[in-house]
Amino acid sequence: RSHFAEVSKCELSFVALERGLRAFVKYVPRDVVRMMLTGEMESTNVMTRRVVSILFMDIVGFSSLCEQIHTDQLMRLTQDYLQAMCEIIVNSKGTLDKFIGDCIMALWNAPRRMKHHET
Repeated sequence: RSHFAEVSKCELSFVALERGLRAFVKYVPRDVVRMMLTGEMESTNVMTRRVVSILFMDIVGFSSLCEQIHTDQLMRLTQDYLQAMCEIIVNSKGTLDKFIGDCIMALWNAPRRMKHHET
């Protein structure tokens, strides 16, 4: 048995794992994936009741703005806005749930428990 074949097999497995994780984080918040990988959270189908803080935020007048500026400019503006807001959410230990057009949905106290999440 060749050790090179085993190393090659391990490398292929690692590449497949990395590809799978990249696909997974498209559908599950990155922080949740990280918690699952570190063992901080288990994947389970058991639901628990918990008080959470939820944020829905969008750009006022976004639809009319879309009609007034060039597509490239709109894309840059939207990307800059979403990136800045996501940094704030992540830095405050929030979980980014989803984007709905220009709307962001985020929550606190789930899946990671937080004291004083409502402030």
